[in-house]
Amino acid sequence: MQKLQQSPAQAWGRGCLAAFALIWTCSSCIPLIGSAGGILAAFTNPESNLGLAELLISMLLPAVFTLPFLAIGLGLLAFAVWPWIARARISAPEVSVSSTSLRVGEEFSLTYQQTFKSAVEVKRILFQLIFRETATYQRGTDTVTVHHDNAIQEFEIPGRRFEAGETFRDQRRLQIPPQAMHTFLAPRNKLQWMIKARVEMAGWPDFNEEYPITVLAERAW
Repeated sequence: MQKLQQSPAQAWGRGCLAAFALIWTCSSCIPLIGSAGGILAAFTNPESNLGLAELLISMLLPAVFTLPFLAIGLGLLAFAVWPWIARARISAPEVSVSSTSLRVGEEFSLTYQQTFKSAVEVKRILFQLIFRETATYQRGTDTVTVHHDNAIQEFEIPGRRFEAGETFRDQRRLQIPPQAMHTFLAPRNKLQWMIKARVEMAGWPDFNEEYPITVLAERAW
């Protein structure tokens, strides 16, 4: 059995999004901080001629302008770190396959093992064999990348309660379809295969990770 590693693109994407969201959120706060400083100076300066109405306007205008940008930044930050929060309840899994370099039409086995750090009610556990098509193209001056995932096989394990320290283990038999395309990586077009694991927990963020595998341009017979 050969161990799989989490997709580097998935981890890198989350980190970049979190960094961008943090910078965006901090930048959005600058007008509010400046406005608060000006209002504080006006209150503490006995020579200030600003009345209550002027103070309210000077406080509300920056807030009205800034709050939508602040909400976007906080939303992006929450989306980026949400999957990491799941690690407070569940450990990183050990994912292994009989081979990481497979041929078209070949069968292979998947072994999954994961320990729960604290008691949690799991709604379901889902494994998928995914064939992903990625295309990058120009739209005017913008570069656009689109993904399309095809679920080739899917296994769903019913939910139940797991206690702290309990380990979940499962083994499945999968197959690359006989008429499938092999892995193909080019600058603007990619055909990729991966195992997706999803653990849905009640009242807690889902654990959701991808593990790439390679399908060779060969047939199993």
